[in-house]
Amino acid sequence: MRASGGFAAKMGSALRLTVVATALIGLGCQVKLVADYDEITDRSVTALQREFERFFVEVERKIGTPEADHANYVDFYDGVRAELGVIRVRAAARPKNEITIRQLDLLAENVDNLEALHELGFDDPEELEPLRSAFQQSFQAILTLELAKKRGQ
Repeated sequence: MRASGGFAAKMGSALRLTVVATALIGLGCQVKLVADYDEITDRSVTALQREFERFFVEVERKIGTPEADHANYVDFYDGVRAELGVIRVRAAARPKNEITIRQLDLLAENVDNLEALHELGFDDPEELEPLRSAFQQSFQAILTLELAKKRGQ
């Protein structure tokens, strides 16, 4: 009988431990793998995306004229790089935000690539469509992550 009494005691202890662990989990102990939602990042990225859309519409309309030349858009590229730098510093200041930082770094690389192509010149509005699409996808990825953070996912 002693053996079964020891077994019962161990089962009782195990059951209590399970109940306590379940209660702690239920109280909201969760592991966060990414940073919390940041409204400023969301708004800043959305504003930057708007600038890019305006850029593509404007350049598309001006292709074939000297007004579409890269020299007329140096301020655009400088402004975009400055804004990306500000957004990146904010993102880097937040713990567990590596994914957003990497997305912003990739976006900055794409700005460099876009400017290099622009320096070569655009000859046809159709050349802009894959570039516009690539930027839309980049912005969508960043905003999708921010909105998932907002929903707590």
